[in-house]
Amino acid sequence: MRFELVAERAAALPREFPAAPAILTPIRLDSPEALFPSEEPRRGRPAAVLVLLFPDAEGQARVLLTARVPHLSTHAGEVSFPGGSADPDDADPVATALREAAEEVGLDPEACGLRVTGGLEVFALTVSGFRITPVVALAARRPQSHPAPGEVARIIEAPVEAFLPDAPVELEERTIRERLIRFGVYPVEGERVWGATARMLGQLGALLADETETSRPAAEPAQPAEPAQPAEPAQAAAEPAQPEIQSNVRVATADDREAVAAFLDALAPELAHALPPASELLLAEAAGRIAGLASWAPWDRPRTAGDPRGFDGLTLPDGERLAEMTLLAVTPSLRGRGIGRGLTDSIAEAAGAAGSTRLLAWTLGDAAIHPSSVAARTFFRSNGFTDLALDRRVQARGEDRLLLSRALV
Repeated sequence: MRFELVAERAAALPREFPAAPAILTPIRLDSPEALFPSEEPRRGRPAAVLVLLFPDAEGQARVLLTARVPHLSTHAGEVSFPGGSADPDDADPVATALREAAEEVGLDPEACGLRVTGGLEVFALTVSGFRITPVVALAARRPQSHPAPGEVARIIEAPVEAFLPDAPVELEERTIRERLIRFGVYPVEGERVWGATARMLGQLGALLADETETSRPAAEPAQPAEPAQPAEPAQAAAEPAQPEIQSNVRVATADDREAVAAFLDALAPELAHALPPASELLLAEAAGRIAGLASWAPWDRPRTAGDPRGFDGLTLPDGERLAEMTLLAVTPSLRGRGIGRGLTDSIAEAAGAAGSTRLLAWTLGDAAIHPSSVAARTFFRSNGFTDLALDRRVQARGEDRLLLSRALV
């Protein structure tokens, strides 16, 4: 499968995920009891793995896996993604996944042009008590990697075709902890991939094979019923996976109405007729077409029904004049190429010129419930924003919101 197609689909991860093939789920043969009686993604020790997709020398897409050494206390000899449990100093699942990948395979995100695009469905592993966030990333180049002695036996660069819905899956039976278990495995380069890793790969394969996903944004923009909510950024990049492209950012005019409506109708139909409040709407053009939209509004604007502002306990120094980014949307095929950063910088410039001292933005706070927020937080933090507050009182769609801010003076 060509990397260009994989990159396009992985850059537009949906908010709802297809299920992994049922054959990959282990079942008990010696008891009617469920093997996983209480898998709850909100519970367990936080952990993260890196699902890194990259091109090989022929331009085919591959995913980075590791075979663990056979003498480890847990998951010995198994095939897995680079990753592990979160450290107290890790800011989020992205930080955990990248740190673990650096430790296990010597991954250098900058050298390979790594770009985080989001996450797969959070996976609760009841056997070991972990809650795993699979962080999806694209690399512009094949990463230079090497196995960590005593932890990784070998590095596997598996073709994504091995995990598509029509890929071969073999059944295996094994007694584990006195339980007779049957499960499906992916045979890959002489290894047997099963368990949580296989199910994550099965879900990834289902996403990459689903042509309908190519037209969905990585994170849904604002809902019409809550017009003050910004679109969660559709890209997240420490370093672009592809070269930046030239774009022109300007204020939209009445003449742009039809083009803006067509852009939003293709990207987020619910916004086409219900744009969030804005002091002005900015659009980015590339090759004569709209590549992205952004807007902002004063934080202290008059409130409307359903306005989600609040943030219990939020205090700022006297004299601060706040603005809020209310929309940020980028064409999926152009994400990670500087469009979002250019729009964000233009919004900051416009809000600052209007007298605002700080620009606010928000995303969903719980990556376990909405993996798309992984990409949103990475984007904001790489574009001058810092975490400001976690709102547990005024909730968006029933979930906590993370508020971030960027100083304008």
